Amino acid sequence: MAIVAVSIAPVGEGVSVSPWVARALEVLAGQDRVRYQVGPMFTTLEGDLDEILRLIRAMHEAMFEGGARRVSTVIKIDDRRDRAQTMADKVAAVERRLAATQGEGAPGAGARPS
Repeated sequence: MAIVAVSIAPVGEGVSVSPWVARALEVLAGQDRVRYQVGPMFTTLEGDLDEILRLIRAMHEAMFEGGARRVSTVIKIDDRRDRAQTMADKVAAVERRLAATQGEGAPGAGARPS
């Protein structure tokens, strides 16, 4: 199972990208095989890598179908094959580590998002 972060945005189509992000998310909403989580900078996808890459291509093309003349897409792939790992597993591992180091003055300890 792969976990993939993707950011897709048109270039030169104004300051706000939210209408374009919504267009890309419509592609994801129209399927049920790949799980996804929307974040402020990237959307994270979880599932079969081939299916994810097909979806990213469809999301990329949706920008052009919406009138964009230039599109920038950034993809980061975590393709772990030694064992299954989900988005939730990765977050839980970090949360466990933070809980274990709280109060120990661990490097980087400070303000955390609520």
